[in-house]
Order: sequence, then C-alpha cells, then structure tokens
Amino acid sequence: MKFFYPFFAPLIGDEEKDSLLATLPKGYTSAAKIFYPFVKMPKDWKPRKSAIPHRYYPVKEDILKFGTILTWEEIRRKSGLKSIAEMSIAVTAAITGGEICRDVYCRPELANAIDQVLGEHVYFPLEDELPILLMDDILKVLRSKGAETLQYVNLYGEEGSFSIKNFRLDEMIKLCSEPILLTDEREEFVFTCYFDEVSALFFTKGNCADALKGTQLEGILFDEETPLIWEKHDYQNIHS
Repeated sequence: MKFFYPFFAPLIGDEEKDSLLATLPKGYTSAAKIFYPFVKMPKDWKPRKSAIPHRYYPVKEDILKFGTILTWEEIRRKSGLKSIAEMSIAVTAAITGGEICRDVYCRPELANAIDQVLGEHVYFPLEDELPILLMDDILKVLRSKGAETLQYVNLYGEEGSFSIKNFRLDEMIKLCSEPILLTDEREEFVFTCYFDEVSALFFTKGNCADALKGTQLEGILFDEETPLIWEKHDYQNIHS
C-alpha cells in the first residue's frame, strides 16, 4: 500500500489515471520518481554476513565500501527491453512475484528477461528503504538551496534531524533502513519511499528537473497529467 506521511495529504482517486501532481501537499508543484539502483559487488568480494534473514544480501557497510551502482537503463539495455517504462514493469513484476500486483505489473516474462542478465554479484534493489548509494546525491539536492539540516519522519511517527555537514555513517544507515520521509529545514525538497516499491517519490516547490541537475539520480518526471502508476502514460526521463 502506498502512502504519504500523515502531515502530508494522502493520495486520492485512481492511481492509474489521476494526476499525481494534483495530490501533492499544498505548495508543491513538481514531482519525480527516483529509481533505486541495482548493486554490483566485486567478484573477489567475500561476504561476512547478510543484511536480511531469509536470503543473502550485502550489508550497507559493504555496499558503501565495495558496491557500485547499476542503473535501470544499463539493465534494460542488456535485457533487450524496449523502454524504461517496460523496465519498471519488469522490476515490479520481479519483486512482487505476480502475487498482489496490478494488471499492468503482471508480466512474469519481463521479470524473467532481467533475471537472465543479472550476474552472480548483482543484487536487486531492496524495497521499503532508501538506497544508501543514493544518499550523497540526496544530500546534494537537500543542501542545494543552503539547507544545513536534514529532517526525517518514519512510518511510526518518529521524527528527528541531522546536520548535513556533519552527517555520520550510523545516521545514514538509520535513514536507509525503513520507510522514511526526508526533507530540509525549509521543506523545499521531499524524498519519500513507499511500501513494496523500489523507487522513491521526490517533490519540490520549485522545478524537479532543475533540482536534480548534477546528480546521478535516475527516474522520470511527472507532468500535469501523469498518474502515480505512470508506465502506460507519456513520461520524460529526468536527465533527457
């Protein structure tokens, strides 16, 4: 189930048809979907422990030290999928297993296409948390208008703040371990992640394309008509 946090307006209407921008909190005018990258670990890397209990996944400290980003576009090209929209459908089909997904995402053949090109040391992005390899770019956006403080609230209503200048590893790991919303002290920019998804919603009071320039963040921009479930609609890549 997708959500905004309580102090923002909830999504209403049809997520496959109705404009996402119309559901944003008052004062916010622009939004983008940020894709969580795949993670590639070195061939000679040996794991010490797993980040999750039911299957092996590298811990965040190892990802930061040894991991590199593989973009959705890189995987799309290797798999032969036709568009980034088709790639998004494939990723969602893979993480849901086709069990509770909408019709648009019930495409096991697309999920199989990307599974066939993933190497032994390549890992799917994790759901329900911001990727630690994106945090440098997220901080870059948050401080781009002079912000000094990162504010957060998690699913359980726990709120807090950290200094952007003196941001520590343990603080970064905390913010990348659960569904969470991040913003600056002026609430100019907002990054929020949803349940059961490997992408974040980014929205701002200004222009998303301008705010994301100079970052490596991958995703799509919402126009006036684009719904949250965007893959069957017109879209624009962030860095197109």
